[in-house]
Amino acid sequence: MQKVSRKDISEMSTKEFLQAAKTPYKRLLGRLKPYKGRFAAGVVFGVVAGLFNAVMLGVFKLVFGLVLTAGAPEEAKLLTQTLNSVAEPDKEFKVEQIGAALKERPSEAERLQDKLKPPHQVGEIETALAEAETTEFERFRDALNTLAGSNITVEQVREAHEEMDRIARDGKPKGKSDKIIDRVLDMLPIDLKDHMQHNIWAVIGVCSLIPLMILIRGMLGYMHQYCMIWVGNRVLYDLRSELFDKLLNQSLSFFNKQKTGELIQTVFNQTRMAQTAGTNLASDLIKHPISIVAIVGFLLATDPWFTFAALVLFPLCLIPVVAVSNKVRKAGGREEEEAGMLMVTMQESFAGIRVVKAHAREDYESEKFDAASQRMLEFIMRWRKAMEIVGPFVESFASLGIAAGLVYAWKFNVSTDEFLILYLALIGMYPHAKALSKIQIQLQKCLVATTKVFAFIDEPPEVADQENAAVLAVPEGRIEFRDVHFSYHTKAPALNGINLMCEPGKTYALVGESGAGKTTMLALIMRFYDPEQGGIFIDGKDLRSVTQQSLRDHIGIVNQETFLFHDTIYNNIRYGKLDATREEVELAATQAFAHEFITEQPQGYETVLGDKGCTLSGGQQQRISIARAFLRNAPILLLDEAMSALDSKSEQKVQEAIENLERGKTVIAIAHRLSTVLDADQIVVMDQGQIIDVGTHAELLKKSDIYQRLYRIQFHGGE
Repeated sequence: MQKVSRKDISEMSTKEFLQAAKTPYKRLLGRLKPYKGRFAAGVVFGVVAGLFNAVMLGVFKLVFGLVLTAGAPEEAKLLTQTLNSVAEPDKEFKVEQIGAALKERPSEAERLQDKLKPPHQVGEIETALAEAETTEFERFRDALNTLAGSNITVEQVREAHEEMDRIARDGKPKGKSDKIIDRVLDMLPIDLKDHMQHNIWAVIGVCSLIPLMILIRGMLGYMHQYCMIWVGNRVLYDLRSELFDKLLNQSLSFFNKQKTGELIQTVFNQTRMAQTAGTNLASDLIKHPISIVAIVGFLLATDPWFTFAALVLFPLCLIPVVAVSNKVRKAGGREEEEAGMLMVTMQESFAGIRVVKAHAREDYESEKFDAASQRMLEFIMRWRKAMEIVGPFVESFASLGIAAGLVYAWKFNVSTDEFLILYLALIGMYPHAKALSKIQIQLQKCLVATTKVFAFIDEPPEVADQENAAVLAVPEGRIEFRDVHFSYHTKAPALNGINLMCEPGKTYALVGESGAGKTTMLALIMRFYDPEQGGIFIDGKDLRSVTQQSLRDHIGIVNQETFLFHDTIYNNIRYGKLDATREEVELAATQAFAHEFITEQPQGYETVLGDKGCTLSGGQQQRISIARAFLRNAPILLLDEAMSALDSKSEQKVQEAIENLERGKTVIAIAHRLSTVLDADQIVVMDQGQIIDVGTHAELLKKSDIYQRLYRIQFHGGE
């Protein structure tokens, strides 16, 4: 997969971006397949959680209707309209006005007649109320007017009901006026007293449905998130493991061109960015659209015209998303780029801490780190500002919809309880819309990381096993170079027509000035690189025809720069043979003259070494490395200037250890110090990528000008 850079994204249109994102995110979603059962469960919980929004709103509507308001019967409304028309508050009431009022409203009288219980007639109301005392009628009218209201609270119901009871009692025996009031109430098809009486425990029970609904929705959302997070973490684990494995199996040339800190950043952080984009995409595209559809469905079922009025401005919410998307592309990509540079600075500073301190460059490195950190901070703030500014704009445009719905409610007399539930539905929908609005922005930021991860995974190593590569059996150790040519992608060849036969059990020393090609020959034997021309053979088998694993299993190596892990001494030696026993490890250490100083360490073999073995001397580190080679006991041994950095005392110990190690093995040694290879079976003199002469020390002193010059420089201090 081709990498998409920050610059590429900033120059893309939305259509081009979506096209570029299609393949990497499709591959990300494909990684969910091994966990399809848990993912399917997450999908189901997400769908149910989204649909449950409509159920929850329906229950809220029912609870509000039962608790917050008491809708009066239509006949009570008609009756109070008539009563209010004949007697306004603070004005004298005359019962003669009732008949006139009823006559002036024949349609209302007829509707009221239809609602009354037979055999009562509208005229009986007039007759009954005409006999009532004015003050009692007004009190009754006010109480009945309250009960007949379209929206009244439970407290108002209770107070109106108590007022009627006081009219009935009023501190005196039940009289004519009380009987008149009872008579009028009896005419209504619903007993208002019973209708308005609420048991407090019943109210509590009904109200408890609200937290119950919230709990159910919360648990559904929790299960959805749990399943998605579980799947996401497994995908992250797989992605990191695969990427790390791919990087480890890359050729040495790959690492020569890459920054270690950037690779660490990619494995650790950019895999997380890619996984977040993949799982968030799957989760958000399931839960949020379904929630919106469920809520809109509830709104349409409750009041279609209100829904249209409230949502007509909804598409305007997309304006801020489109407006900031390009800024996010630029800032998000630069943030990831600067994070990589920050990791590079840290890694190089820590790896080269001796150089940093030797040159007193702590302040310089701190300034580099602070500069990279400051740049990353700036781009983080740009990205976060671009992300977060979407929220206020989306909410502002959403509030226009709520305002439009409120105007509709005022115009068409939508009741308070109904408007409240519609308002809650709208408020519940906008967080889902807001989350969906950020999906594209999040994907833009993550595209650089995602394509980079897959680009590394897809990049084939320059040195790879053939499909039919054989496993190398234990070799005799015969190594042959046949017309080998190789260069490090430069004009000057590192090796040019190398022909050499190394017989089993003999020692061959490679000597020459720096850049002659000695280390390159060892790298080709280890198959870190493949020759551009010619071939290298072990026991007659081309190295390219056998697996790299089996080849390297039969080669031991001791380098000039020993690398020890931040681990115990025991594990550092055992690295040469992971299945070695304790006795084998200690025997290898003894053969390398390392056992004595190891036992003097605070915890012996279990002593944890510092970074790169910094708690040991150079000679001790080298002997640990030699112990690894003893433990490996490979038939081929490569020595890359193993003693060039040692003092005389350490060199003597290491030289003895190497002499023990060389017995019975094919040894190829690089040495700048001729004193260490004078006894080699054959000394190979190299210059500018070519073999100039081959022979023993005595032979070369007679026939090789280059060897003679090297000898005079080292042993006589001059040309």
